[in-house]
Amino acid sequence: MQAHQASFAEGSGDWGTASNRESWLWIPANSSTNNGGYGSRGYMMMPSKTNNYNAAHRMYVYVKPGETVYWGFRNEEEFDFLGWQYYDYNANIRVRWFYDDTDTGFFPDKRYGVPVDNHYYDAHSNGGIQGRPANAQAAANGPSQLVGPTGYNAYSFTNTTGEARAFWVEISRNNGDPIRDGLPISFWDVTVANEEDEVQPGRLYSKYWSILNGLPRDAGVANNRAFHNDFGFYVPVDDTFGGTGDTYFVKHAQFPNSNGGFVNFFANQDGPRNNTGSHVDNRKSIEGVSSNYQYPLFLNDPDLEFWPTTEEPSASLNITYEERVPSGNGGHAWVDIDISLPGIVDVLIDLNGNGTYDGGTDLIISEKYDASGEYTIYWDGKDANGNVVTSGSPIGVFAAVIFSPVHFPVYDMEQSMGITITNVRPGDPEDNTIYWDDSLIPRDGESGFVELDDDWKTSAVSLPVNVTGEAGDSHIWHADGNNGFSERNTINTWAASYYAEVNEDDEYRYLTFKGNVYDDDDGVEDGLIFGEATAAEGLHVLIVDEHNEVVATAAVLPNGAYEIDRVPDGTYTAVLSSITVAVGEQSPGPVLPEDWENTGAQWGTVQDQHLYEPSGILGELTLNNTSVREANFGLRVMATLPVVWQDFDAAFQTEQRNTKLEWSVSKEWENSHYEIERSVGGASDFKKIGEVKAVGWTDELTQYQFTDNVLPATGGKLYYRIKQVNLDNSFSYGSLRQVAVPKITLTTDSWKAYPNPSAHHELKLELLDGSSYQGGLINLRVMNALNKSASSSVETLDDLNLHVSKLLQAFGNGLVIMEVKWENKVQYLKVLLE
Repeated sequence: MQAHQASFAEGSGDWGTASNRESWLWIPANSSTNNGGYGSRGYMMMPSKTNNYNAAHRMYVYVKPGETVYWGFRNEEEFDFLGWQYYDYNANIRVRWFYDDTDTGFFPDKRYGVPVDNHYYDAHSNGGIQGRPANAQAAANGPSQLVGPTGYNAYSFTNTTGEARAFWVEISRNNGDPIRDGLPISFWDVTVANEEDEVQPGRLYSKYWSILNGLPRDAGVANNRAFHNDFGFYVPVDDTFGGTGDTYFVKHAQFPNSNGGFVNFFANQDGPRNNTGSHVDNRKSIEGVSSNYQYPLFLNDPDLEFWPTTEEPSASLNITYEERVPSGNGGHAWVDIDISLPGIVDVLIDLNGNGTYDGGTDLIISEKYDASGEYTIYWDGKDANGNVVTSGSPIGVFAAVIFSPVHFPVYDMEQSMGITITNVRPGDPEDNTIYWDDSLIPRDGESGFVELDDDWKTSAVSLPVNVTGEAGDSHIWHADGNNGFSERNTINTWAASYYAEVNEDDEYRYLTFKGNVYDDDDGVEDGLIFGEATAAEGLHVLIVDEHNEVVATAAVLPNGAYEIDRVPDGTYTAVLSSITVAVGEQSPGPVLPEDWENTGAQWGTVQDQHLYEPSGILGELTLNNTSVREANFGLRVMATLPVVWQDFDAAFQTEQRNTKLEWSVSKEWENSHYEIERSVGGASDFKKIGEVKAVGWTDELTQYQFTDNVLPATGGKLYYRIKQVNLDNSFSYGSLRQVAVPKITLTTDSWKAYPNPSAHHELKLELLDGSSYQGGLINLRVMNALNKSASSSVETLDDLNLHVSKLLQAFGNGLVIMEVKWENKVQYLKVLLE
């Protein structure tokens, strides 16, 4: 025999061996009505011939071919319950094991199975014999066949069926009848070992555990008949939230130091009920019995070979607040959810800011999602009585997604000293947040409540409803006998198989401050702040209170818009600044990028209303349960050339389709030249496009000009600036000017060149579509791979072909491209010269 250490058994030893505690199995009495009868306590280990027998209440052990099951049960001869001897049974018991030859699943339900082991023996007398552990420690150590003399002499059987399957045990009188008054099993063991005598834990399970221990004597005090410190169950929860998955979350629920007398434990995905049509109602604790069992409960972490671990799910939650339309009707909110597995999402709207649910004031919104995906939970902005919640009210929004929730309804456990539900796998082992809803159960002083013997003590200790979660060990209730909050009731506690949350606890802020920043040269002059989105970069809008303190901020987007959400009620100014600071800091005041200046601000879009001077400050504006929209700023480019400028202008010339730049200075000193730079689409990416020689030294007015003939065909906003370069190559920049250039439309069917091929002096241009040219300047240019003519223009069709002949004289034979521009159109013609 191999040497093994102690405590290999799977049974009562998993809960503890302390002699001053009781964590006993209860084989229910042969009655459907009394307190210990199978009508409410179930059929755990009862014989199959029992009236109304329910095979789903069996205790199973899952065994592979060639593995051996070692077992032993010790029953107590008597049990003192409520001061009298409730039970007295000193006869032998029959223990039989069966399997279903038609089913190799985890829960075979054929009523009369194939027997594999059958022993009738004295399980109650002092000392140990085969099948009867002498004491708690011997049962905990395990079969002596595996661990030696410290264990107990076990009965055993081997799976010779050739298939892995579940076996179940039945305990009865010698003739197979149920034991009339029931039977308490104090010390017991069911251990599976392979052919190498290696113990295989996590194989013993039942969906409906019937347990017995003593009643509490003093409310809130664990006595010498309370459950052991490790009393509880492991449960594998399938990952589909529907009972059909083949990988699992595993939780460990523990109920240490509690008292209940006759108690039932089971687990499911719904709670005490599954038939109300509402998952919120199904999960509430209920008066009376429940038998809504679903998941198997194990004494150890279920064997990974048969109950493998699922992957960790993922979830994201985001809370959004917004003012209702029309303005002034309050706000509303929603939680956007993205989940990778089915789950339940609970949202608590806490309207008095105390972090817990209060009926009649707060709201609980809960939704069940049977598939992964993106979802939204909506709140209409009203309290439990239908009143609109005003801006600035204290509020907490607690949103939690519960993947594959696992519920532990407990029937008739008089005293709970705290329930802990621990995550086992996947992920790291840790105690979970737990939840309950006891709103249907009578509490101290209410009708239907069974008073404590010491009626000045409190029985219902925990809050009536907890959907925001508490760390276990919590969910506590007290009794001092067969009475109190839980007497003959099913109290439910649940946890997430996996969990994610987002919580916000603050004032109710749904108001918005939003607007635009425009390039608006006119400013307040035309009574309206409007234009195209500004090209200035790096801007922010700061909301500033009466103490010059920033309460909110947002960046100005590339489209010129800004939006600041969740602004509290108050009176503020809005400051446009290229400097941003954190909320709570002092405002830096209005600051703009170099070369830009304010042209005004306006609240709204009505001409001549609510205009503000060009200071970069808008307001004061008051948010009083209403948002501020269309809070707009105007900007323009300003002149900052370090030399003494008289003027600088940039203008687009439509007929020539070029930009003419003109500037004048009243003084120059050691000035070498001017470089003209242009940026397309924004005032940031400047490139040199030309150069003009400077006078150098003068105190007189000097005028300069430059023409930009090569404009982008795509049009758009062009920005020009002058770089003044000194003789020593030092330089400084002048001001910016903005020019709007229309887009050129490329055509293919307005002009025709003929004859083609042609001699240089014979080529003519003919207008094919008279409607495409309405007069005006025509610009011509000719190019080939080696040469390119300057752009030249004619004003009439009569001058056109003469001008064509002159341009072609500079080109030899071969292919040339002729560019014809007019208005905002261009056409390219291929001509072969001979």
